[in-house]
Amino acid sequence: MTNLPPVKKVVAGSNHTLVLTEGGTVFGWGSNSNLQLSHQKEFATVENPLLAVFHPIKFEMNISDNSVEDMSAGDEFSILVTRSKTNDETEVYGCGHNIHGELGVGFLKHVSDLVKIDSLSNYKIKTDDGEKDIRIKEISCGNNHCMALLSIGVVMEWGANEYGQLGNKKRVFSENPLIVNNFAKENVLSVSCGHNNSAVITENNLKKEGSETKK
Repeated sequence: MTNLPPVKKVVAGSNHTLVLTEGGTVFGWGSNSNLQLSHQKEFATVENPLLAVFHPIKFEMNISDNSVEDMSAGDEFSILVTRSKTNDETEVYGCGHNIHGELGVGFLKHVSDLVKIDSLSNYKIKTDDGEKDIRIKEISCGNNHCMALLSIGVVMEWGANEYGQLGNKKRVFSENPLIVNNFAKENVLSVSCGHNNSAVITENNLKKEGSETKK
């Protein structure tokens, strides 16, 4: 792969691969059968629809004014954590398969091009020093579910749950990101999603100050 700028991170779904460059751009290749590589216009053409890509193509729809900071790939979907060049706020986008709520956008759709996940974007927190932006510290996707660790230590999760991968003692998927309340008294260090399971690394005895968030 000789034509790509310097690469910062590589992730892979079941049949597609994403690379994040040091300049904040994402390229992908592989299967695009469920728009996991975006490019809806080319995907929807009657002749030669873009169902597979054999060379890196750039993710651009709705994020031309954003720099990508992190990303994760699920089975047939992709999640991008970006920072707006306009207001410096965190904005999260997803594309691909969304029948189990994988994209966390509050609705179900068989396939979707890059769409903003409002429940994870443009949040601020009030502090003694004024308002500060809430960032996504870590993002991880499994087969059809995701977890995100916010900069304020909160864990959020969404997507499929038929195997209990959301850990909420239910078997119902969630199309909206949910706050995980299990770690209110702990410092969350990392989150990770497996195929149909999830894991969280914490350390105990964290003292937390009360704070107020707003959008």
